[in-house]
Amino acid sequence: MFVSSLSGIMLAATSLMRSTHSLRACQPRSCLTQARGAISDDRWCTWAATHGISAPKLAVHTLAPVDRGKGGVFATETIAPMEVVARIPRALAVTASEDDCNLASTARVTGWQVELTAAVLRILHSKDDRVAPVRSWLKTWEHGGWATDNADLGAEGVRWGASDVTGNLMATGSDNDQNIFAKFRFPCHPVVHRAGLGLAMLTGADKNAALDALTCRGTTFRAMRDALIPLVIEPSPRSKGSLRDRRSWDVSDALSRVLARATYLQWTSDAETPTCALVPLHDRLAHCDARGENVKVVGCDPRDPNMDDVLLVATREIAVGEAITRDYNDAPRLKECRSDGALRLLLQFGLPPEAWPKGGLSTNGDDKSVKS
Repeated sequence: MFVSSLSGIMLAATSLMRSTHSLRACQPRSCLTQARGAISDDRWCTWAATHGISAPKLAVHTLAPVDRGKGGVFATETIAPMEVVARIPRALAVTASEDDCNLASTARVTGWQVELTAAVLRILHSKDDRVAPVRSWLKTWEHGGWATDNADLGAEGVRWGASDVTGNLMATGSDNDQNIFAKFRFPCHPVVHRAGLGLAMLTGADKNAALDALTCRGTTFRAMRDALIPLVIEPSPRSKGSLRDRRSWDVSDALSRVLARATYLQWTSDAETPTCALVPLHDRLAHCDARGENVKVVGCDPRDPNMDDVLLVATREIAVGEAITRDYNDAPRLKECRSDGALRLLLQFGLPPEAWPKGGLSTNGDDKSVKS
């Protein structure tokens, strides 16, 4: 039984690699240089103008599927160091409210990821017109970390692939899988195991590091699931699953999309620690190259305590046609997850291969940007 199961896992992982190889192959341009003939993202631009976002020297373009929701924001004029690149009304940024924090405190795990996911779900299912602008933005979210979309797991029908997930990869399995599948000599659920092998092959990471990162996400989700399910009033339509299942899967989808977008933000000048937040425009920026991010997100100005905007401020001169970037290595992470390099960039943020390190890949958790 073990031999046939392991053979099936390896064949399935090879199939996953064939299907996800298109991540590497379908890169027609560098996301850090404006593409000729790029098409303006009119839907986003209309929403931004309607709700007071000001970015006069930026163009926002539609994204191709291979971009996985990141990039498409470019300078249309030269931008000077320390120049304000964009102003986003503070009311459009998502942070956890007191109610969100109180609800999150009832979960088996606590932390920014529970509080911010609670905030997103509360807004998505709110009938309050005051949050309608933010709700309309959140509803446009499609991409998240790797395997938010089951298509990342390969073709339908492949054993232990997309057809065998329980809703989605993050929601597949249990906290007792190591004991359940030990008799077959699997360290975790076969679907997660197969996905981990494929993820390791895809990113060049150690297979144990890939499996640890996947199981960390699953464990975190299950520890917060029951506390947040009540926020999902009308679950997304799906072809299978009970009402509870579908509400649960919406929680895991929301968590994956929050992990892919969150940033640290100094929300008030007297705050001792930064706040984890979601900021429109900043959430979709491309990952920086070796020069580092060319904008910094600023939530407050001690010289102006009444500032009503979140700012994107240039860290250096930005040339015409250059992409506006952030450094995803500095983004909040799950406390127990030690992945870094290409593994983290793909799994947490869904960033495509062109955003990955060009040199050796580190997955030992020694990333200096790790924050609890």
